[in-house]
Amino acid sequence: MDRTDVVLLVNSTPKYYYILPFFFAMLRRYAPTLQWKVVLATEFPNDSMCVRVKKDYDVELLEIPQESAGFLDSRLAALKRLAPSYNYCLPLQDDFILEMPMDAAAFEKLFNIFANNPPIMSARLMPCPPPQTPDLSEFPGWKYITLHDEYKFVFQATLWRTDACLKWYERICAVLEKLAPKATTSPSQRNFKEIRENIAENSVGQAEFWRWSLEMGSKHIGWIRAGPDRPNAVYISPFPYRPTAIVRGHLEDWAIELAKRERLPL
Repeated sequence: MDRTDVVLLVNSTPKYYYILPFFFAMLRRYAPTLQWKVVLATEFPNDSMCVRVKKDYDVELLEIPQESAGFLDSRLAALKRLAPSYNYCLPLQDDFILEMPMDAAAFEKLFNIFANNPPIMSARLMPCPPPQTPDLSEFPGWKYITLHDEYKFVFQATLWRTDACLKWYERICAVLEKLAPKATTSPSQRNFKEIRENIAENSVGQAEFWRWSLEMGSKHIGWIRAGPDRPNAVYISPFPYRPTAIVRGHLEDWAIELAKRERLPL
């Protein structure tokens, strides 16, 4: 967990700043040996909450321009800044609360997979959803994501080659711009398209992701779910969290209870 070519990227916005101390406290608690660069990308890095997590949890703040503060645009803006310096990136949402220790051994094996298999561009760490292919992968614990998977791309925790992640966000942001141009679309309409309709994960985004992958000659793998009937199988994964803590703008009851158990303020 001491690699210097990996960046853990968290994007957030003022509406959700309240969860940042909880997120980073749990990350540091359950990944105490993690030495990757940890970056918080946001449009207001001087906000007191951002300054607090920078100081308390050794987080680097990355300012996102106001014109790039959208859900997808902000990730693209951050990746453009980070891609020249890091070979790998782990983009996370601010409500992916790590609840158990990161599996360092699984990550070490994963980096070996990347090193020896150049076409593999990403590895989905969270088996939600898991790959659907019935064939056993040559990589223990992993399977290829294929055309038969309903969800080829998801926002769940995924380790990427940074240059490929950047190219994918350039592609999906171009699709968003075509369907909801900034120049002629109100912010609320554009927000609806990228978040409520979830253009990156809906049928439009899935088809675009697969076309892009074929054009790139890239492959993607995903962590195998331990059991389809085990609701807690998501914890048997390299980055064990429960997706997700905030649903439709509201903090889930289990997250509030978790914070209390961990004696962390919200």
